[in-house]
Amino acid sequence: GCGKSTLASVIASHTKCWFENFSAVTSGVPEMRRLIKIAEDRLNSTGQKTILFVDEIHRFNKAQQDALLPHVEHGTVILIGATTENPYFEVNTPLISRSRVCKFERLNNDHLKGLLERALKDTERGLGKQDIFIDPEALDHIVDVADGDARCALNALEVSVKAAQYDQ
Repeated sequence: GCGKSTLASVIASHTKCWFENFSAVTSGVPEMRRLIKIAEDRLNSTGQKTILFVDEIHRFNKAQQDALLPHVEHGTVILIGATTENPYFEVNTPLISRSRVCKFERLNNDHLKGLLERALKDTERGLGKQDIFIDPEALDHIVDVADGDARCALNALEVSVKAAQYDQ
């Protein structure tokens, strides 16, 4: 909920790279190899590079992480790995040595509150088409409970709005 996947997508868009979103929780090495083969074919035929975003990379064991290494070294894929764990303990040293580690912090309460206020006003992607009044204390409570997680805050806001509509 702090923007790891979003940033990877923005980087891919900005660099005009193909973007592959891959979850180490729900997929394994065979799927990863399939994506890498497609990336290799794309690179050879069009010259377009591929960013392989591996969410929860710490869920891969040492052998699974090792399977990524030659493709990163050869430039077949540009690896962006996301983890909620300490990467220096959970990601293989060879991958770490070929990476730049960026630490994302939880969003502060002012950022979360601003995000929720924008969601309440946004008529295209948010709740702005609905006539919603939210008590400032309720908004503050959602911010506190979200504990720096934007996804959690937005989900809580949406559930609160739906629950209030259901009660009426």
